[in-house]
Amino acid sequence: MDVKGAYLNGTIKEQIYMKQPEGYDNGTGHVCHLIKSLYGLKQAGREWNNELNKQLESLGWKPTIVDPCAYARRMADGIEVVTVWVDNLLLFVSDTKLMTKMKLKLKSTFEITDLREPAKIVGIEINRDRTNRTITISQRQYIEAILQKETLQNAHPVAIPMDPNLQLQPSEGESQDKSNGYASLIGSLMYLAVATRPDIAYAVFRLRSYTANPAMSHWTAAKWVLRYLSGTQDYGITYRAEKVKSKENLFLGYLDASYANNDDAMSISGYVFIMGGGTITWGS
Repeated sequence: MDVKGAYLNGTIKEQIYMKQPEGYDNGTGHVCHLIKSLYGLKQAGREWNNELNKQLESLGWKPTIVDPCAYARRMADGIEVVTVWVDNLLLFVSDTKLMTKMKLKLKSTFEITDLREPAKIVGIEINRDRTNRTITISQRQYIEAILQKETLQNAHPVAIPMDPNLQLQPSEGESQDKSNGYASLIGSLMYLAVATRPDIAYAVFRLRSYTANPAMSHWTAAKWVLRYLSGTQDYGITYRAEKVKSKENLFLGYLDASYANNDDAMSISGYVFIMGGGTITWGS
């Protein structure tokens, strides 16, 4: 769901005055005292978030401990969850009968557009297969945009995210990357690694150590990651609904990490999670 004119809902606490808007000037020379926030104000985003938080809490939703942008409400007939990205809301319910009631509650508070089943949000593509009871999140378009920016859309793919024979060392002397385009690239790859592609996490976290003064070897390693992505653009994370023998809500994780070396502290080779009767795996 999308909140219309979200920033206009915030109430200004500071004393702010502005000229009368063009087309609404009454010729008196008076100025306007702002009561509500406007787009472009520095505090507009914060005031909107404060207003949204106040309204959701008044309706019974509480921010979760792990993420203040995810609100949960437990009802007698199920659980409702609202996740927030600026003015976009994703709604989740444990029983489909709750969805209609949930939408009506939100529409009674804000002017909202119902965008129905989500297909994409913040660069993450969502594919739901109700027959097989799976949800897959991936970022093919996001990867394509990165490859085009770096002119590597036709690059020859490689099988792994990092060359195992590559020895990365800090560069000496003045930075060879005046524009710091390397930092921009690593930032884009970090979002990808955190959101849907944990298979590149080790390589990206290694390469981010050299953003202050990258050498050609670091650029080469970063482009190796891009070549790997060019051949695995359809990879993502798939959530499957599977029955677990135990009735308890389980959350099990498996990883390969070496804490002896800081560079290797985030070395993740693979994992399977079991949570609340479902499994989470990643792959194509």
